[in-house]
Amino acid sequence: MDYTKDLLIKKAYAKPSLRQNIVNKGMICLYCDYSGFAVQNNYGIACCFVYNRTINVTSQKLQMEQDEGSNYGELQAILYSLEILAKALTEHQPKIAIIYTDCSSIAKILSRPYISHHYYEHARYEISASINHLKNRFPDVEVRVKYMSNHKKNNALHRLAHNAAREAAQTVDFSRFAIRKSAQL
Repeated sequence: MDYTKDLLIKKAYAKPSLRQNIVNKGMICLYCDYSGFAVQNNYGIACCFVYNRTINVTSQKLQMEQDEGSNYGELQAILYSLEILAKALTEHQPKIAIIYTDCSSIAKILSRPYISHHYYEHARYEISASINHLKNRFPDVEVRVKYMSNHKKNNALHRLAHNAAREAAQTVDFSRFAIRKSAQL
């Protein structure tokens, strides 16, 4: 683990509101984030998984042809977190799982019956289907997606996800380079 991650984990343990999430055996918290650099066409998502004194941070580079906006990226980060949660629930049985996002319009996007932006509509459908699948498979676990609002301020766990998303977005994708190179030959 690098120094920045260690420092953020120490900060998380030092803050009572975060420490209670870290040590809780009845709740899984997933802090997700998206990072995009549209000019370079680089995008990344990440999730900081927190449960019973365990903190795992994972990230993934998004392959998108064009920038669909930060709300779409945040929806992708939520989907990524739901994949991680699905794997975790086969091993752990908490009472509740909360996916935290820093997207202030997430409640509107997830609750509206119709969204004119088809990318949002498709992502929202996937999120809803994933949550319903988890509810059917694990009926004793309540799954929620929640805007962090005040919980974001000085939140070291969200900062871990934020940093990992930025790092994933900025990684070089050599497979794209190899395709371009072979096409030139």
